[in-house]
Amino acid sequence: MPEELRAESVFGDFTTVNPCSLTDPSVFENFGSTDFGTPESTLDYCTIIVKPATGTQATVNVGLFGTLAAAPELESQRVRRDVERGLWVGQHSADPAKCTQLLVFPDSVTMEVRAYEAAGDVDTCPIAEAAMNHAIEVVLNRDVSHRSPAGNSLVLIDPCSLVDAEDLAAVPGLSGVREPADYPGKHSCYWDAGDAAGMVVAFGAGPKLRNATESVAGRPTVAAPVEVEARSYCNVETAHIPFTEVNGVDDYFELATVFVRLPPGQATAACTAARTIAEAVWPKLPRT
Repeated sequence: MPEELRAESVFGDFTTVNPCSLTDPSVFENFGSTDFGTPESTLDYCTIIVKPATGTQATVNVGLFGTLAAAPELESQRVRRDVERGLWVGQHSADPAKCTQLLVFPDSVTMEVRAYEAAGDVDTCPIAEAAMNHAIEVVLNRDVSHRSPAGNSLVLIDPCSLVDAEDLAAVPGLSGVREPADYPGKHSCYWDAGDAAGMVVAFGAGPKLRNATESVAGRPTVAAPVEVEARSYCNVETAHIPFTEVNGVDDYFELATVFVRLPPGQATAACTAARTIAEAVWPKLPRT
C-alpha cells in the first residue's frame, strides 16, 4: 500500500507556497473564458475569473491552508472518501452559487478551493470540482512551486508573532483571549471571543491605497468603519512593497491589515481598537 501523503511532505514551507501553482486558467475552459484574477486581499490563495457565455462571472480561489480541527463538521461532509494515499475531499455548502471544497491530508491540514458567483445564476460546484481535481493532480505529481519573496516581504512574517497579550487589552472583549488561531500559511492570525469581539491581523495584496489620509506609527493608513445590523467592524490598512505576482497588474502592493469586530453600534470603538493594535504592529513590519 502506498505511503500516506502528508501535507508537510508535499508543501514543505507552507508560508512560501505559490498558490497559483495549484491551478491554471485552462482548467476552466469548458465553463467559459478564463484568466488569472487580481488578488483578493490575502496571500493565501490564487484567484481565477471564469466568464460563462451567459455574461455572468464566477470567481475561483485556490490554495488557502487550514486545519481539520477548525472545521470538524467536514468529517460528515465527505464527497470523495478515498482520493489516494490518505487524501479525501469534503464540501462545506450545497449552495450552488457558493461552493467550497477542502482537500484533507492525513496530518489534518486542509487546502481550500472556493467558487462563487454573486448573482446566483451559475452552479459553481462543477467549477469547484474541476479546480479541486487539478489541484489534487498537482499535489500527487509534486508540482507545487514556491515564491521567492524579497527579504522585506510580508510573506515571510507570521502576524501572530506581532501581537502581545497586553496588546489585546485594546480590544474590548478580547482581554481574556490568550491563544490566537494559528494556520499553516501564517499570513493571517485570528483572535475570537465569540459574539463579544474578534480581531484579525493579516498580510495580503491589493490595489494602491488611494485614501491613506492618516498616519499610524508613521505609515500612511486607511481606516474603514462598517456598521451592520448584527456587528460593527473596522479595517485599518497600510501598504508595503509592490506585489508583482500577477502579470499585467500595476499599482498592487502587499498590505498589512488589522480588522476588529465588536457588537452592534460600536464601529467607532472598533476603529479606535484597530488603530491601537496597528500602532503596535506597524513598527514591527520590515522597512519598505
